[in-house]
Amino acid sequence: MNRRRFIAAAALVTGTACQETQPAAADEQAAKQVIADYYDLFYRRLDERGYRALLTDDYLLLENGEIFDANGDIASMPKAGDGYTRSDAFDFRTVRMLGDTAYVIYFLRSAVVEKTEAARNLEWLESAVLRRSGGRWKVALLHSTRVVKPSVAG
Repeated sequence: MNRRRFIAAAALVTGTACQETQPAAADEQAAKQVIADYYDLFYRRLDERGYRALLTDDYLLLENGEIFDANGDIASMPKAGDGYTRSDAFDFRTVRMLGDTAYVIYFLRSAVVEKTEAARNLEWLESAVLRRSGGRWKVALLHSTRVVKPSVAG
């Protein structure tokens, strides 16, 4: 979604005319931290309660051509003892604010180990819509697109 469409959509949702702004450093850092916490709570700490606290009531995840609500998303959370480990690195490209709504665009690179398998390096291009609620940023929508690079023969 380009910026003009984002502003128009946000104005329709909020019922106000809004001006997109470059976020203050503290707000930008807080938005980035919510994204990092989202993955840390889900994959490393396996903390369902903490994870739910990061999500809006109408949260949706768009992944692999499917739409998940919070319950559907949490159903796929790894379980302690599964042998699943993951480390994540973020390359944030855009953070934009529109009042109490923000969008974040980033690349996510993950090293994933499942049970006794060798680590796999995976990459996604993701976008998230955040809403400030009670002075805290929460994830309202996350869209994840897997980046698959062609293998080089040789």
